[in-house]
Amino acid sequence: MSTPNPPAVRAYLARVRTALADLPAAEVDEIVEDVRPHLLEIAEGLGERATVEAMTEQLGSPESYAAEVRAAGDYPPPAEGAGKPKGSRRAAARLSLWVLVLGVGALALVGFAVGSEFDADLLAALVVIVPALAAAGWYVWSKGTGPVAELPEVRRVWSGVSGRASSLAAHLRTMAPAWWVLCAVLMGLSALLLVIRNSAAILVLPVFVGVAALALWAGPRSGTDRRLLWASVPVSVFVLAMGAGMVGYLASSLEGSTTEYPYQYTSNTSYDGEPGLFYGDEQLENVYVFDADGKPLRDVYLYTEDGRPLTVPRYGCEESTQSRITQGRDNRFPRPQIEQGGYDDEGNYNGYNAYRPSCSESDEIPFTAAIPK
Repeated sequence: MSTPNPPAVRAYLARVRTALADLPAAEVDEIVEDVRPHLLEIAEGLGERATVEAMTEQLGSPESYAAEVRAAGDYPPPAEGAGKPKGSRRAAARLSLWVLVLGVGALALVGFAVGSEFDADLLAALVVIVPALAAAGWYVWSKGTGPVAELPEVRRVWSGVSGRASSLAAHLRTMAPAWWVLCAVLMGLSALLLVIRNSAAILVLPVFVGVAALALWAGPRSGTDRRLLWASVPVSVFVLAMGAGMVGYLASSLEGSTTEYPYQYTSNTSYDGEPGLFYGDEQLENVYVFDADGKPLRDVYLYTEDGRPLTVPRYGCEESTQSRITQGRDNRFPRPQIEQGGYDDEGNYNGYNAYRPSCSESDEIPFTAAIPK
């Protein structure tokens, strides 16, 4: 059994359509549908040898075949040079093709960036990309895909990949219905996640609604109407890129949560969970400051380089329990030294019965500093 639309038949019909381009579009579509079964029969007879060249040997060139069809249908003869695309027409077709290629690339970058950063502001780039794609799509919609298919670069690329593209297209057609529904669902989920992360993203909801609607409308129809490829291909690429970006964002978030957690309470917080003062891995409760002559300074207030006070817990003695307690937080140094013990009246420790808890505060500096000259 032959492929419903072999590449050779599509290429041959594209040239036939170009040769008949001076006729009304509706009549050209009718002629193409009338001759398609005949061309399919020829391609089936050629089997694996079905190429435009092989079909030309049996039927003549697509241009001559179009002339025969034109004569058989009593259509008027073509105007001078109507069978070949004019310079301006070829330039417009080439422009629409490259707008599609570059627009798809730009959409891939924007979609990946939005998905990986969850930043709706990046969608502002669509203000430039979407109108350009819309203009190119309108040209193809009004002129058909024939002028684009006749471009030399398109024919060279297509001749090199036609076999593989045919099998890939057949496989994608079986997945098409589910894919377009998935595109719409992914757009809805993406919009929901963006709004949850940033409520201002609700302003770009129409963009996601439009993409989802375009996927459901143009996607299924692009299998039979190639003009809609200028809509379905950008939508598919944008959805795929955004999905890839979201996967990367979620993966990095999970990795960050597992690697940063062990350091939350050891490198920058005190025992009570508040910010602490550390020298290496050692937590500091007091700091002593000396001048150039080695004289200790009192009532010194410490700040960071950006003006934030280095507030750490201040400890003192509770009179009723004679135990050390926290008396708030500040950035004034040095703190009093807290000394705790439990002794009898003679200052000796003689067991539990003679134990009396004690707590005292001392403002003495416990050491002297030798300041290097």
